Amino acid sequence: MKKLSILLGALAILGFSACEDDKTPTVNYPDSFTLNTPPTAGQYYELTPEGTITLTCSQPDYGFIAAASYSAEISFDKENVYAVASNNPSSADFTINDADVATGMCVLRGIESADDWTDAGYQTLYVRAVAQLANDGTGLVKSNWVELSHVKGYFAIPTPGYIYLVGSCSEWTMNETETLRNWRLYENDKAIGSKIYSGVFNVPAGQALFRFYTVLDGDWDTYSYGPANNHGGDMVSSDGAYNVECSFTDGVFTDGFKATKDNFNFPNWAGGEMTIVVDMSQEGLYTITITEGAHEVAVSNYAYMVGNNAGWATPSVEAYADWRLTDEGATGIYTGTFAMPADFGADGDQLYCRFYANPNGWGPAEWAAVGGNVEVSPGVAVPAEVGEGCFMLPGAAGHNVTVTIDSNNNEVTFTIDD
Repeated sequence: MKKLSILLGALAILGFSACEDDKTPTVNYPDSFTLNTPPTAGQYYELTPEGTITLTCSQPDYGFIAAASYSAEISFDKENVYAVASNNPSSADFTINDADVATGMCVLRGIESADDWTDAGYQTLYVRAVAQLANDGTGLVKSNWVELSHVKGYFAIPTPGYIYLVGSCSEWTMNETETLRNWRLYENDKAIGSKIYSGVFNVPAGQALFRFYTVLDGDWDTYSYGPANNHGGDMVSSDGAYNVECSFTDGVFTDGFKATKDNFNFPNWAGGEMTIVVDMSQEGLYTITITEGAHEVAVSNYAYMVGNNAGWATPSVEAYADWRLTDEGATGIYTGTFAMPADFGADGDQLYCRFYANPNGWGPAEWAAVGGNVEVSPGVAVPAEVGEGCFMLPGAAGHNVTVTIDSNNNEVTFTIDD
């Protein structure tokens, strides 16, 4: 398969409209702009999770040189459309992810779960470019449709991950039974990929003995997780695992969580509902919290400030644990307040940073400054994109700095608190 490269078309006419007595540029709102049919449009293209589609366009004629934001839309019929975000929306040369296109193809087909999925083979897909001057839709303009005659998608609907509670209360089985399906802990619908799993279970008295499996493959020794702490004095089960005696304090039990065949054992459990939350989001820092009774579980997502605030340590959850922003309730708004170092060495008093959702080595961050390093002012929201540009905040050294990421609008705001 050749990588699909879409060339968006014709030269935009850039000019200024002004009255004789007023030199202020007047915005022109064009009806459309041109997306040229690429020479590869008739070739067979199979989407992959890692692939990208390149779009290159000139600016619509707004009447002056404007900083437009670019994205795309796809459709099977030119009526029902699915929006696809750009990886670098401030640039006229940008990419969209195959994975996002595949997701859109599933949505347009009405596929909501793996049970709905059927392989439709190669399909005709239409794509057009979208430009706008602001996130509120100012200057919104769309190109003509281009036909891509042979595009093959795959099942790409994000679905919550899950793990299994396996123990006395769930029949100690490694088979995917109907009973065991009722003992799954799931990610929240708003936090797919978070690796934070929860569930409310009615556990009978005398049966609160269990561990967890991330995969059922018939091997009791693999993908097994349980208590990180062996509290001593526990009985050894027939398969060589410790039954670690546990108890609640004020209705709550919390502990470390690790790969092990040891079991959580609550010998004094009187029976009833318990709410279990397993947090496997941070490698090496897994935790479990069990609360008596049924409770609604609050969902949080995280982002990490990576930069000279931590001496440019290689991005990882562990290295930047103290520089984590929290989105409580999965609203798309991340916040955090941080005490900055007294100075940033060669950078003086200026903070340089960008923000990663899953720090795991260098590479593009989910929220980076647009087009390269950009100096920012306290209290002013600035646009963000996927990339490696740094936000530069003068005067940050030695102060508390509050950061807010609005992922719904791809904006970042810094505030110097003292």
